[in-house]
Amino acid sequence: MKSPFVLVATFALLGLSACVETTPMEPVAVTGGNLTGTTATNCRAAIAREMNRNISDVAIFDVVESEAGNVAQASVAGAEAPWICRTDRNGRVSQVMYSGQG
Repeated sequence: MKSPFVLVATFALLGLSACVETTPMEPVAVTGGNLTGTTATNCRAAIAREMNRNISDVAIFDVVESEAGNVAQASVAGAEAPWICRTDRNGRVSQVMYSGQG
């Protein structure tokens, strides 16, 4: 049987290994959905227009599709938080907003 100290130390190290500090310049991990479909394409363009940026500065990393509509999240070069874009089921953009402060 392992001593209580070994068990506590093991769990402490496991807990610390889950801590990850991110900085605004790190790329956002792709989380899922159809990242090349109509919603992603239209949202990428809408976010670029909203920010007056080149479309290459916008990267969609998550798309969730549902009967009620779709939501895409994007990272934008220089932004500290993701942008969120909502569309109808056909990919027509209804809302673009920044998820951070400012």
